[in-house]
Amino acid sequence: MKEENRQNFRYPEIGRITAPELCALPGILDNISNTGCKVHFPVSVVVDLEAEYMIKVTLSRSFEENPLQLMCKPMWVNENKGNTQIGFQILYSPDDARLREFISFLQEMNEDDDELSEIL
Repeated sequence: MKEENRQNFRYPEIGRITAPELCALPGILDNISNTGCKVHFPVSVVVDLEAEYMIKVTLSRSFEENPLQLMCKPMWVNENKGNTQIGFQILYSPDDARLREFISFLQEMNEDDDELSEIL
């Protein structure tokens, strides 16, 4: 797979992706940042790299039950053995503020983990 250009650190996070314009089956969130995310679907998916897609992300560590609604543009697609990975750029979205709040939470948790590992 090609090397990805990143503007922000991506945090590993598991979540459920609902994107009916892309696939009838749910996908899985692999990682996320303020500006992008990587997802995969357990089936082959046809992706228009010029289109914008509204995806709903149900996060595993979210305090809210409502999924994040994110407007995304696919930047790359990788299909392997019937699975499809997609790297999305997150555009201005209805839940932009909630996304930034969640990324801040992940950043704090990551810093706490780093401090703990230094102590040990």
